[in-house]
Order: sequence, then C-alpha cells, then structure tokens
Amino acid sequence: MTEMRDEKRVGGVLAGWNYLPTVGPMQIRNASGPRVQVASGEWYDDYIMGWGSCFLGHDSTLIRDSITRALSGGFLQQYETEKHQLLSERFCSLVPCAERLRLVNSGLEATMYAIRVARAVTGRRLILKFEGHFHGLNDTLTWNIDSSARSGVLRPTGELERVAGTVGIPDELGLLTIPLPWNDLNAVQRAFDLNPDDVAGIILEPIALNIGCIKPDDGFLENLRALATKHGALLIFDEVLTGFRANIGGAQKDFDVIPDIAAYGKAFGCGMPIAGVAGRAEFMDVIAPRGPVQVSGTNTGRYLSVSAALSVIDYLEDGSAHRHVACLEAQLKNGLSGIFARHGIPCHIDGYGGRIGVHLGTSERPRLMRDIERTYPIDFSRKLFHMLSIEYRLYGFLMPLSYCPEPITLSATHTPEMIDDACERLESALNRIGYHEN
Repeated sequence: MTEMRDEKRVGGVLAGWNYLPTVGPMQIRNASGPRVQVASGEWYDDYIMGWGSCFLGHDSTLIRDSITRALSGGFLQQYETEKHQLLSERFCSLVPCAERLRLVNSGLEATMYAIRVARAVTGRRLILKFEGHFHGLNDTLTWNIDSSARSGVLRPTGELERVAGTVGIPDELGLLTIPLPWNDLNAVQRAFDLNPDDVAGIILEPIALNIGCIKPDDGFLENLRALATKHGALLIFDEVLTGFRANIGGAQKDFDVIPDIAAYGKAFGCGMPIAGVAGRAEFMDVIAPRGPVQVSGTNTGRYLSVSAALSVIDYLEDGSAHRHVACLEAQLKNGLSGIFARHGIPCHIDGYGGRIGVHLGTSERPRLMRDIERTYPIDFSRKLFHMLSIEYRLYGFLMPLSYCPEPITLSATHTPEMIDDACERLESALNRIGYHEN
C-alpha cells in the first residue's frame, strides 16, 4: 500500500468514511467490477463496494451506457423529463408502499424528509428510533448509533439515555428523538404510553445492517405496524441499505410489512447519486406543490442519475442478479463458518442481499446493540482487518466499526472463485494471528 501525500484534505480524505479503521486512507486509481486498483498499481478485491451502492459493480456497462445516452440530451438539466415520469411509474409499480415518489440526493436527505413528512401529517414532535440504527448524519437522528461512545444507559422507562453519535449536536435536538433497544416491543409500547399524542413516527432499518446484520424477531415488524396504526403514528422504513439488495421491492416485500413511508438510496442508483422518499399518497401529498412541506434541492433529480436509476430498475426486475448474489452470500457464509470453527473462534453469521454480518465473539444471535458490545472482540478484529487489508489485498473485508462489524458487501460482479479465494486468504491470516477476546 502506498502512503498518501496530502496537503489540504482533512485527515487525508474528502469523504470521511474513506478513512478506514486501522488502515487510513487508500487512494484508488482505477476500479472494475468487484476490484479496485490502488496508487501503487496493485489490485484489491473490494468488499465495501461503495458502502453497498455499487450493487452492479464498478464501471458497470449498464450504468455507463445509460450515462452515455443521457449525455446527448443536455445532461446538466435539472428539469422534469419523460424519464423522470417513467422512473416514478416503475418505482411505484414495484415497491409495495410506494404510491408516490419524491427524489432526493442521499439517504441522509431521504430520512430527514421522511420524518418531516411524519411530523407534518401528524402535527406531533417525537420520533422513535432504535439503538444502533443509522439514518444518516441528521442532527435529530444521530443518536445511539454505532459510533456513539456507548449505546447509553437503559432507563427504567425502557428508553435509552441519549448519546450523540458526533460532537456538534446540541443536546436539545436529542429531545426530539426517543432511542429504544432493537427488538424490544415493550419499550415501544411504553414510549407511546409515556408520550400520548406526541409521537409522530417510528423510523427503523427493517434489518439492522448498520451493526452487522441483526434481523427483527419474529413478529416484531408486524407488531410495530400495529402499534403505529393504533397510536396514529407513521411507520417509516429506512431501506437505504436493504432496498434493491435482495429483491426489487425491498425488505418490506420480504417481510410483508408495509410501512407508511420508506427511504431509499445506495443500490437505487448503483453508484450514481440518487435517493428517494416513497409512501402512501395520503401522506406524500403533503409535499409541495400539493401540500405545504418543502422537499427539494438544486441537484435533485439530475438527468444522469435518473437515467441510471431507471436502467437499474429495468435490469434488476427479472431477479437474476439477486439470485446470483444470494448464491454467493450462502457460499461465503458457509466458508466463513467453517474457517472460524476450525480456529475455535465463536461467531454468528447472518446476511441479507449480499451484505454479511460476522459477529465474532459469540455463537448466539445478537438481538440488541448491547449484545454486540459485550462480546465483539474489537482489538482482535482490528488486528485481523489490518492484516487482511495490508498483506492480503482484501479491501474492507471483516472491517470493524467502533463496537460492531461492518457487513462484508458483495456485488453482482463477484464470482464463486473470488469467494473461495477470500476464504483462503482469511485462513492464511488466522494461521498467523491468535484469537483473543478483549
């Protein structure tokens, strides 16, 4: 790996998450399919894949062709086109909750506007969120996430002490959000009981991919749906990480639980910057110009991104890419399970849509963020990640976050041979580094 020269970039990066734990910034010269070339000329197998956005791989022919066609149509325009109309029609025909779609630029904007809609519709203030779930760096939602100092003291009421996920957010803004333990239905009910007629919505990742991959307990999403309806609050699914990964309809289609509002991003554009807020017409129609809620931006709905997203939907609809990724996911999970068992390392592995969470330190399924905090061997995980990155040229493979694992991310361009090769490199690394708990 080549040390990067830097004069002006904060921390050596212009995008914060490009500074990898224990490794630092890596300057990428080229990218193709599931691989990236660093400044030294070496090629690395990529298991970050644009933090999940490059579902069709780097330099996708599909995306390239859609951009090339769009370039001939005045690509800088921000105005409505026939493709904008087609994109909304295709999206709403495939995503269960989507009767209306409004485009935004990022997952952060999508969740920010989703809770704005919930507050406008209900006339209420409070949003319920879950520990470890990440909804972008919104000031009112960046609480009790994986980068928080700790996830917070569990209060007798069932809610968590608010812990900011970054400095620079006034404590007063945290009062608008009630953080709760994931998979704790009683805590949700108590939050409604303690704040009658003041909860505007519940926002969640339907699968907690931000802390590895922790799926909801059986019946949990169905009960959230019932509680939100009973108390007049909106149910908001943050499908930025789950959307388009396992199927074209998102996790709401897999679980057959339909939210009122959903936020999409990442694989929506497969590398192009685009995101969206979708939902039931009666709620979405509060957005201007039909209603008073402002949701817009100068760079929203740019023609290049719209063209790419429309091509992505058309391509993914037949399900072949999803089936390929599902096979790779099963292969990798089986390979990792065998390797860690041979080395006597306890682990629980789960995945969704080619994003695989490897929870080292426990053989039992974590249900809560604090379950991971108690068992995840952060020091060992950092040493292993550093070795895999520097010596074995696996980019982002088994990356540790503050107190939990970042999922290994596959794309439709990964191959069975790459999966076998990654497992062989991991086996070699574990032969050289002894497992230890923190």
